[in-house]
Amino acid sequence: MFVQKQMTPEEFLVFADQHPDKRFDFIDGEIVEVSPKPIHGRKQTLFAVALEAYTAQNPIGLVYTEVLHVLDGEKFMPDVCINVESEADYLTTPPVFAVEVRSDSQSRESQRRKMRAYIQHGVKMGVLVLPGEAVEVYEPGKETQVLTVHDTLDGGDVLPGFILPLNRILP
Repeated sequence: MFVQKQMTPEEFLVFADQHPDKRFDFIDGEIVEVSPKPIHGRKQTLFAVALEAYTAQNPIGLVYTEVLHVLDGEKFMPDVCINVESEADYLTTPPVFAVEVRSDSQSRESQRRKMRAYIQHGVKMGVLVLPGEAVEVYEPGKETQVLTVHDTLDGGDVLPGFILPLNRILP
């Protein structure tokens, strides 16, 4: 696994362009090479498609996958998100909704810290997918909600009317 210390957003974009065959994430303030398996990409796609359908009917922002966000100097790259900001080299406003799908190369605790950091930086709802196990839902001022394959993710006040049965996401 490749680990690189902090870079500016511009340096990161140049670095990522120089390594198109690799995928990087920001974990605990470091750029870390990750190797997502097909299951990761599939779950990411399912969320992106569901959110794209939702935003087509409820134009609250744009759906992005793996786009760099610089929030108060910290760098994040959600697997999927909705952001009100227009396309740019990188985004500087917090996503309204952010999804992280845990890969084998990422610890549960590092992903949970990342979700808490999203909330601290203004994300209204964050969803952590633990493939084959559970979905954790993070919102400001609320306890983390743990959902299973038998539950349905409800967008609540953040995404009114958004419903996603988790039996499509967790198996």
